[in-house]
Amino acid sequence: MVQKKNETVPAEELVESIPVGSFVTTFWDQFEQSSERARQLRENQEDAYFNAVREVIKFNKQYRKSLASLYEQARTTNKEVVSGVVQQINAVVDKDVVASEDHEELKNQFDEVSGQLEKLALTPVRSFFHIIDQLEDSFEKNAESGIAYNRESRNAWLEVRKEYAKKARNTHLDFVERSKNSFKELVKTR
Repeated sequence: MVQKKNETVPAEELVESIPVGSFVTTFWDQFEQSSERARQLRENQEDAYFNAVREVIKFNKQYRKSLASLYEQARTTNKEVVSGVVQQINAVVDKDVVASEDHEELKNQFDEVSGQLEKLALTPVRSFFHIIDQLEDSFEKNAESGIAYNRESRNAWLEVRKEYAKKARNTHLDFVERSKNSFKELVKTR
C-alpha cells in the first residue's frame, strides 16, 4: 500500500493566501457602480418625465389651435352662406319697399349685432383656452423646478455619500486587516 504523506501548510501561509482585501474592494467598487447607475437611471427617468410633459403640452396647444382654425373655417363658411341668402332675399324683395339708405343701415346694424353676439359666445371659450394655457405653462414650470430641486438636493448630498462610502470602505478594509492579523497571532500562539 501506498502511504500518503500528510502535507500541512503552515497557518501563516494559509492566512496570507486568502484574498480578503480584494473581496472587500470588489464589494465596495460594485456598491459605488450600483449607486452611480441608480443615480443615472433616476436622472434619465426625470428627463423622460419632463419630456413627456412638454410633448403633451405641445400636443394640447396644437389641438386647441386646430380647434380655433376649424371654428374660423366654419365661421367663414357661415358668413358666405348668410351673404348668399341675403343676396337672394334682396333680389326677391322689391328694392322700392325699403329705401336703399335704410337698407344699408339695417345691414350694418345686423352685422354689428351679429359680431357682438359672436364675441359674447366666444368669450367663455377663449377664457377657457387661456386658463388651460396658463395651467399647462404653470405645470411645466413646476415640473421643471421640482426636478431641478430634486437634483440639486441629491447633488448637495452626493459628496457626503461618497465620503461616507469611502470611510466605510476604509473601515471595512481596516477591520479585515485587523482580523487577519489577529488570526495570525492566534495561529502563532498555538
